[in-house]
Amino acid sequence: MRSTVQWITKTLQTVDSKNFQSITICPENNVPETVGEATHQEWNDLDRLLVQFWTSHSIRPQVTYVTDRGGKDFRVDAPSLLPGLTRRGLVDIVETPS
Repeated sequence: MRSTVQWITKTLQTVDSKNFQSITICPENNVPETVGEATHQEWNDLDRLLVQFWTSHSIRPQVTYVTDRGGKDFRVDAPSLLPGLTRRGLVDIVETPS
């Protein structure tokens, strides 16, 4: 079974990017307390793809998350999960109410 992050990456790879104006990602589940290597790699794959969208189309992605679902604050994990975007300041990370 594919994870939500893997599904998002695969979907973004198949769409015609010239029609994009914005990308908002709402992961189904918050980041778990312990991020395994496979999950970390999936997020890094998504990070590389989103950096490509920024580079080629100036699309600044937004990631929304809900903190009270039992997961950690995504802003804590963003630098390791989305290193290219966060290092360049190319992502908006937004907490949403539950």
